[in-house]
Amino acid sequence: MDIGAFIAASGAKANQRILEEVTHNLANASTPGFKERLIAKEAFPYAAPGSEQTGIDPLAFVQAGPPVVDNTQGVVEPTGRPLDIAIVGKGTFQVRTPEGVRGVRDGRLSLDRDGTIVTSEGYPVQSEQGGEIHIDPKKGVEISEDGEVRSGERSIGRLLIADEKGRPVESEDYRLVQGHLESSNVNSIEEMIKMMELVRDHGAYMKVIKSFDDLEGKTIQDLGRL
Repeated sequence: MDIGAFIAASGAKANQRILEEVTHNLANASTPGFKERLIAKEAFPYAAPGSEQTGIDPLAFVQAGPPVVDNTQGVVEPTGRPLDIAIVGKGTFQVRTPEGVRGVRDGRLSLDRDGTIVTSEGYPVQSEQGGEIHIDPKKGVEISEDGEVRSGERSIGRLLIADEKGRPVESEDYRLVQGHLESSNVNSIEEMIKMMELVRDHGAYMKVIKSFDDLEGKTIQDLGRL
């Protein structure tokens, strides 16, 4: 098959990878605190045999670059629920999952049957001391801008707000807003436009591949008549 068909196929493959990310963004457009992931197409140079002597520019395949997270702040909206917590600024809540501790921006917190603060998925939220935070639901809960958790007259602990590597974020780089949630920063209309463009581009790549395939078939037929 002609090298041009392989180049077109690489473009189609890169398109598919980007489409997967766009679909993921759309699926999480209503998830509080979700951050859009962006992927760009990149050129992957391929020097054709003899190009050093001829001076012709090398060919280039297409590849999808590494995903980049857009950390733009989402809109902070009131909910009235005392355990809905929005992060304004840097950082994530640290939660313990079966796969280990990870960071989330989704502030839909609640209490389990033991009075432990957990995420919407039921994972316990970590304190600065590295443990879980337990409160008495009968005494209510107050969470300050720097993450201090109080129940009644007693300070229970402080929520651990950390960066993507799990390192604590300085208190001046964020503030927590109780009774609010941060919306996703995904623009659904823009993502739909991206999806349509990717589908259109994929069709164009398929046409190019078919053209090379048809040309190769015709060449073989013509050679067979000689």
